[in-house]
Amino acid sequence: MKQTYEKKYVSKIPQEYYPQESEAQYEALKGSAQLKEFAEYRQEMKDHPYMPSYHFWAPNGKINDPNGLCYWNGNYHLFYQAYPPNDPRQHWGHTVSSDMVHWKDLPLAIYPDIEYAVFSGSSLVENDRVIAMYHGRGIGNMIATSHDPMLLNWEKNEHCPVIPLTPNSSDGRPYRVFDPFIWKEDEGYYALSGCYYGEEEARHTGYNNKMVEHLFFSQDLSRWTYMGELTEDGFPQLELGNDGACPYFWPIGTEGKYLLFHFSHRTGPHCLLGTYDKILHKFYPEKHMRFNFGPIGCSSYQAPCTTPDGKGGLYLIYNTTDANLTLTRQGCMTVMHHVIVNKKGYLNIEPVEALNSLHTSHFSCHSLNLAAFRETILDVNGNALDIHLTLDLTSARGLTLRVLRSPDGMEHTDITVNRSRMRRGDSIVSEYYLIADTTRSSLSPDAEGRNPEVMNIPDVEESHLDLRILVDRCMVEIFANGRITMMQMMYPSKDSTQVSLEALGGNITINSLDIWNMASIY
Repeated sequence: MKQTYEKKYVSKIPQEYYPQESEAQYEALKGSAQLKEFAEYRQEMKDHPYMPSYHFWAPNGKINDPNGLCYWNGNYHLFYQAYPPNDPRQHWGHTVSSDMVHWKDLPLAIYPDIEYAVFSGSSLVENDRVIAMYHGRGIGNMIATSHDPMLLNWEKNEHCPVIPLTPNSSDGRPYRVFDPFIWKEDEGYYALSGCYYGEEEARHTGYNNKMVEHLFFSQDLSRWTYMGELTEDGFPQLELGNDGACPYFWPIGTEGKYLLFHFSHRTGPHCLLGTYDKILHKFYPEKHMRFNFGPIGCSSYQAPCTTPDGKGGLYLIYNTTDANLTLTRQGCMTVMHHVIVNKKGYLNIEPVEALNSLHTSHFSCHSLNLAAFRETILDVNGNALDIHLTLDLTSARGLTLRVLRSPDGMEHTDITVNRSRMRRGDSIVSEYYLIADTTRSSLSPDAEGRNPEVMNIPDVEESHLDLRILVDRCMVEIFANGRITMMQMMYPSKDSTQVSLEALGGNITINSLDIWNMASIY
């Protein structure tokens, strides 16, 4: 007999209900108490130096994982872990955009009632509805559906939790129930439960944890059958100590590949590219990428969230965490990334093209000659910038770009590309690295420290490097050769708006440099 769950965790936030028709919804939103509160908070905080100007942040405090990104009725909908101040448990917050750059707040979407909190999950778009599948803290995985134009009203499946928590061994066998991802094939619905084998309370600290993605099947969304692990041999590409939270599993490209994104509570976001056998329902990973090489929960990429672009690629967004624990706002989202498979079978990742709509004043120069170890301060200022830089590291071993630099040079955030030569047999080969260093980015004692983060830049041809750096008041996102990305948070003083360049180990010529100031989305 199925267990009956009482609604003993009903949210303290009054739930708002809306008409089902588009025009009536827009009219009703004008009277939303939540939106009024959100607008007041944004107006109060939008000019705060540590509030990003073109990255999305929660309209009333803390934000965590992005969830359920989807395209519905002409708009992109992004849900996220919201913590309303009057009931700071996870609810699903909700924002909408026509271009994935300019976001508009909507009322909270999903509230806890039988579950203690609304944890992470995903969405599936069908012809007449959107299905959300998420983890209900304390009871298991849940289904909710919405049919209306703005996805304002959500109805939970009467059989929730549709995949209840189940007794298991001390290391989590046969399976644990956690963050789900849902998709549909011809015969029915499939869902992953992203988890691990290891001690129950050791998700963040278990150095011997083994990542696992559990697979379930249903024909009606209410009754689910466990089908085993998604892979035959686990995930040997990942070292022990990782888990498979926040999974997203989509086809990508035109060669039958699938991409599994997930978040590890110890090492951050990862993705695996491979093939998926729809008969055996097994995934065979071939390539692995990691997106964080520093501490987790302190100025880093966190949970990924993806949705198809309709052309064989994916849109991708992460939440980030702050390294200043005194802020009333904690965390924000990255800009939207666009992910494709290139001709060599590797991933290319760039910001979405619509971000260029925020460009305002423009600084440009070409064939800029830099002498070794002499800092050149550029004739451009700003703390919200889009920087495009191309160079060839042939005559020098590296270049440092300093942003958010103070006039006296005491504060600055350093982005360095570095070439390392080494002997392999009878040959001398070069490898290239991206280094983000925030150790001198803030004079504030409230800013937590973070070691410089280093990532290898793969597939560099003829020493050519193409960098894009997004600076937004208290955060920087970096894209190198379209192949790797990195982000950092920092807390500079108000006058730290300078930009400078310094060649390392030899003179260098910058092929092209374009810098745009960026308009705010608030």
